[in-house]
Amino acid sequence: MCARKTFYIFVEASDGAQFCAVRQDQPIPSVIDGVRWKYVSCIDTARDKPYGFDADAAHAAMRQQGVYFYRRELMFRRADFLLEAA
Repeated sequence: MCARKTFYIFVEASDGAQFCAVRQDQPIPSVIDGVRWKYVSCIDTARDKPYGFDADAAHAAMRQQGVYFYRRELMFRRADFLLEAA
């Protein structure tokens, strides 16, 4: 049961913001070849909340595709503001 919450995390070698996750109790898909996708770490979704990782979407993707792809990009929004002279 614990394995259902644990995911192996891989990063795309050419794009450090593109990640994929495979649940520990599932086979690693052939697309994760160790060349294009490199192993990064293992997370436990009960305690770890990596930026960009959605545990519900990951479980749904595992049921449908056997792998969950996600991006970890920081997006900054610039608020509109006026600078006034003092």
